[in-house]
Amino acid sequence: MPPQPPTPIIAVVGSQRSGKTTTVETIIKHLRKKGYTIATAKHIPEPNFTIDTKNKDTWRHAKAGAHTVISIAPKEIAIIKKADTTKYTIRDIVQNLENHNTDITILEGFRRLVAQDQTIPKIVTAKNTREIKEAIKIFKPILAFTGTVSKTETDIKSLKIPVIDIKKQPQQLINIIEKRVTPIIKKTRELKEAVNININGSPLPLNPYVQRVTRNVLLAIVSTLKGAKIEGNENISIEIKAAVKR
Repeated sequence: MPPQPPTPIIAVVGSQRSGKTTTVETIIKHLRKKGYTIATAKHIPEPNFTIDTKNKDTWRHAKAGAHTVISIAPKEIAIIKKADTTKYTIRDIVQNLENHNTDITILEGFRRLVAQDQTIPKIVTAKNTREIKEAIKIFKPILAFTGTVSKTETDIKSLKIPVIDIKKQPQQLINIIEKRVTPIIKKTRELKEAVNININGSPLPLNPYVQRVTRNVLLAIVSTLKGAKIEGNENISIEIKAAVKR
């Protein structure tokens, strides 16, 4: 089976108070309406920041020496890992977000790391044309500019990269993002529907046609069994063990 393509990443970068979080919120809301599942990572530069609350039970667990603390509530799971992230790479960040149900990963911030990686498409928020001109020198590729910058400013009328008013034209930005990530997401979803056959732990190579036929035959057989309700999106595992000689 071919390796699964990595989850597409979109980075939102910009100066302080230029509209990064508003842009991320807007992207999430509109992509969720289209059925995409999203993971996000937010850069927090304050050196002593912690999401935990002092003297709470989870805080006490970490204080006692636990490297990973998981709190499980009726509608939320929170994982707190104690780690030195000062030398993290983009890959290190994404590894903490990887989930087979995630279609898109959105990064907010991480300016230095994002600038170093030209495989990650960027959306840059800016307050004025000076910040736009600086961003063009630092970031590649840039999908669009947004933020508090005025679209009517003379210096950006001839700009080849679109400048989008996120509050008035959110769909324009979503269209740009979808054009970039949809082919990857489609390929990933197709591979997730694949069939794996292992014999004594060794995988058999199956071309897409054989996978499709095998999947349809197995689903048809399983659907006839009592108690089975097949909708077509299930993960089904069938194990055949060697017969015991008597």
